[in-house]
Amino acid sequence: MTRASNLLALIVILALAGCQTSALEQSTASDAGYTADFPQLTCAAYGMRGSNAKLTASRVTPGAPAYMEFRARREHLIGSGHMYVVFGRLDASGKPMTHQYIGLFPKGGVVGMYTAMAVPISAQLTPRKEDCNGGTIGAYRVSLTEAQYQALLGKVSATLAKPPLWHMLANNCNHFAAGLGRVAGLRPAVDFLSPSFQYIHSYAAINGDGPKKPAGAS
Repeated sequence: MTRASNLLALIVILALAGCQTSALEQSTASDAGYTADFPQLTCAAYGMRGSNAKLTASRVTPGAPAYMEFRARREHLIGSGHMYVVFGRLDASGKPMTHQYIGLFPKGGVVGMYTAMAVPISAQLTPRKEDCNGGTIGAYRVSLTEAQYQALLGKVSATLAKPPLWHMLANNCNHFAAGLGRVAGLRPAVDFLSPSFQYIHSYAAINGDGPKKPAGAS
């Protein structure tokens, strides 16, 4: 066999190996369950898959197929912070396989926020980059049954079809997140106007899932 023939054979072998590797990677990703119900609510637009957060409260049921997680983070445009919901499927060990983000954030930044103290304004439902970075100051996870998860998907679908308006007093991010929590039988805390980084703890507490104590604490 000539040198040219050897080189051609090597190229073919490498190409076949590359195809097999690609197919394996795609199969692995598919088997892992990374198929979002709402692709527009993932962090793909920012080149991210999503991230887990350190839980400050939880209501976890072993073997549950899905979850929803209420998260709060600081927001430089809004001093009160921002509360939003992450949801998706769980694997057999209870770890999130998908991260989909939805929240109610006023369009127009600071100007929009102050305008919405008087009149409702349009809001962003899809995740902001800051949501995807994982820099939370509170995270409350609740396991969902299949029926509850389907109810959540229906509610999210209806919300995307007819986006609500943002209003500081009547429908801010705390109202919105707590409203989604009703699919899991969660009650809203009444202090909707408190900063989100406080509201998330009030929300967990009123539902009997207060902040987790450090190991060894009495």
